[in-house]
Amino acid sequence: MKTKQFNEYTPDAYQDIPVPYAAYEVLLNAEGTAVINTRYRYVNEEYCRLTGKRREELIGRLFLDVYPEKDTRWFDYCYRALRQNQRIHDVVYSTEIGHWLDFTIGPISGTNMVAYLFMMADEEHAKKMLLTREKMTDNISLSISKILNKSGNYEETIQAALAELAEWIAADRLYILETDHITASNTFEWCREGVEPQIDTLQDKTYESYLGGWESFLETDTSVVLDDIEILREEDPVDYENLKRQGIQRLIASPFYDEGKLIGYLGADNYEVSELVDTQKILETTAYFLGTRLINHRLVKRLQHLSYYDELTDVRNRHSLQETVNRLLKEHTSVGIIYADVNGLKGVNDTGGHGAGDELLRQAAELIQKMVSKESVYREGGDEFVIVIPDITEEDFAALQANLSAEIRENGKINIALGHSWTCDSAKIMEAIRAADQAMYQDKANYYRLHDRRKNRSNPGEPQ
Repeated sequence: MKTKQFNEYTPDAYQDIPVPYAAYEVLLNAEGTAVINTRYRYVNEEYCRLTGKRREELIGRLFLDVYPEKDTRWFDYCYRALRQNQRIHDVVYSTEIGHWLDFTIGPISGTNMVAYLFMMADEEHAKKMLLTREKMTDNISLSISKILNKSGNYEETIQAALAELAEWIAADRLYILETDHITASNTFEWCREGVEPQIDTLQDKTYESYLGGWESFLETDTSVVLDDIEILREEDPVDYENLKRQGIQRLIASPFYDEGKLIGYLGADNYEVSELVDTQKILETTAYFLGTRLINHRLVKRLQHLSYYDELTDVRNRHSLQETVNRLLKEHTSVGIIYADVNGLKGVNDTGGHGAGDELLRQAAELIQKMVSKESVYREGGDEFVIVIPDITEEDFAALQANLSAEIRENGKINIALGHSWTCDSAKIMEAIRAADQAMYQDKANYYRLHDRRKNRSNPGEPQ
């Protein structure tokens, strides 16, 4: 049986190689230490298609004549391949043709030439960059969330988180805006060196005029994203002028919520646009943790406030009074005590309900605070208030008590029984409190002796 003979096939390198291929003559400097240019010696059809050039535009021509704005990395690859006699694989962005290229370069044996094989890597690079971007974005968000979840001083923690965020997104200014939908205030701020702070000028702004326009952005996006504030020039001229005055060209403001209600924004001005991180996602994640920290801080402050202040009248409460008394017992300073009891509260409650009684107590507390600092007024309970004035002379205390009595007499709506006592030694404060209490009850008894109780019921809380 005869063996079938096959002729060796020689491909047409120009047409048959399915990927871009080029061979270059390498031109070294006089010392032979660096590549100063290369000359096209061969290109195939795919290479011509990749570069958008015809074969005759390339063969025999110097690379720098074809691409004057060359990327020096290509010459570095040529030198390493030729001098070190090795193949090199890499992925780079080619400024010459505007694409990512996955390539292999190797020396052509017996010559001073190198050959390149190229593959378009735009899609692959995009996937790789996406994964890198997602990973870096998540890592940054995690780093900032760890800062915000640490225990410690609230203000210092927020400032540390803003400083960390600024390192990654290269913003000119980072800030927190808090709002109750009536006003809006800038509560925290980080500024790059040389950037003028705005926090002092952004306090108690009217919500509708300052932030109300941002709500329309949240109807179509999860953040307020302004790549260029010029888009606001016609649509929202007030907001446009606010931003322009602050030197802002672009911004992102990510909202944070409390049980679905918008309570503020985390904003970044003139941030750096980068392929490496998702700035909007970082801000939104940070805003979420910021909102949580803010809500917890408000709750703690509220609980602390309720520990020392009366919820109805917002003056200090019995617990706070006891702490003040305990402190003054250990001191030896002068102190004046005024006991105050709202006359007619029961009649108001009976005829107008407890809501009317509560309003009477609030008005009584406000009346007392016209003459006495809020921090000196304590609601002991029911219709009784105690006023404690440390470090006051007997003469000044007598004048204060007289002025308070006159203010109560002249208000024409609320009647309050008063009793007062002064001591030069606060270690005797308990005696002073009892004396003031007794004097107040005597004043109250005098009030009811002088006023008909039936009229008092028909006109509760009002002097007759």
